[in-house]
Amino acid sequence: MNKNNKSSIEIEEAKNIYIGRLFTLGGSVLFLIGSLIAAIVGYQAYVRLLND
Repeated sequence: MNKNNKSSIEIEEAKNIYIGRLFTLGGSVLFLIGSLIAAIVGYQAYVRLLND
């Protein structure tokens, strides 16, 4: 019984670590997308100012 309980705790911890890493990865991807959009918008504004 003790061994079963220990393995279920390890599975629960592994799930929590996996979910945490997914959230971290998702946040990083959103940050990169946001940075890319900001760079594109900034570049377009820069080109527009140069052409005026």
